[in-house]
Amino acid sequence: MKTVLKKITPLAALAIVLISLSPLAFASTLTVNLNPKTGVANINAVSTTKIVLTYPANSSVSKSLRNVSSSQSLSGKFAGDSEGALELQGSFDDHDGHVTVSNMSVSVLYTAKGNATTLVIEKSTDVNATVSGVFHVVNGSVRADLGWRAFLIRGAFDLPLGGRMMDVNLAGPALEDSIGARPFASAWLLGTFGGGAFWDRPTLNFSALNTPLSTWTKNYNSATNTTTFSKTISGQDTFSVSANLNGQKYSLSAISDPSGVVAVEGYANTSGDSLVMAPAPASTSTTLLAVVVVAGLVAITVGYLAIRTRTRPRATTPTSAALPV
Repeated sequence: MKTVLKKITPLAALAIVLISLSPLAFASTLTVNLNPKTGVANINAVSTTKIVLTYPANSSVSKSLRNVSSSQSLSGKFAGDSEGALELQGSFDDHDGHVTVSNMSVSVLYTAKGNATTLVIEKSTDVNATVSGVFHVVNGSVRADLGWRAFLIRGAFDLPLGGRMMDVNLAGPALEDSIGARPFASAWLLGTFGGGAFWDRPTLNFSALNTPLSTWTKNYNSATNTTTFSKTISGQDTFSVSANLNGQKYSLSAISDPSGVVAVEGYANTSGDSLVMAPAPASTSTTLLAVVVVAGLVAITVGYLAIRTRTRPRATTPTSAALPV
């Protein structure tokens, strides 16, 4: 690893940022900061999901949920050998078996508001992790393999938060946790939708970003020395289920939006799902040189004209003498 780092160190640090292009309320964002000097990547993954439950105004569920207004926020830190960190690493291993999670911190926020016909829950899970094994030197070029960025945690992501084990991933447990103080509604939801497609739907899901980086739109800004790879997903990711009980309809839906942009400090090319650092194109350097030369000529010309103006002798008007009468 020392040999690899020695080759990597002279390069500018990479900053890979996944930024949602959609409204924040439904946004899932991923930020990956790559540091060639230390050989690690710092990851921040924020998954936000909106869960909506609708029910008849005259139902028992409505009576239980119409006055819900609550929130809870929990967080924790975990070592690389903890069960939670190993679970996260396992989702990376689906794409790349070389990366290792060194440590991890997780925070989760639930807000729930209910009225006579609708319960709205917004769930946000924020995962920060340090990952090693991202950098490789191939044929003298430094590569950052990023196939694992489109990770998906498929099952429960159980973590000790708030003095108990808590699943911060699946939609069903998120719904149940957010209304935990309403035992009737919780039992009804579990009995009606528990174990179904909605209940087991992951919310830590960045699989929409799994197309190769080489297929993303690339732009290099020489002024900021930044290469940008962009991908926009049309529409929101919505998943819905419904139930009809005694002629009354109940529905559940989960909405999220993981559209984003990848920005890299310096000039980079792609090879599949890898970024390869490279010198800026000659055309870019030539353009910059031309701008510098033109600016220099303008400055010289302006300076010459200013000096000439200051040193030029002033013209004098002859004085007319009065003629003798």
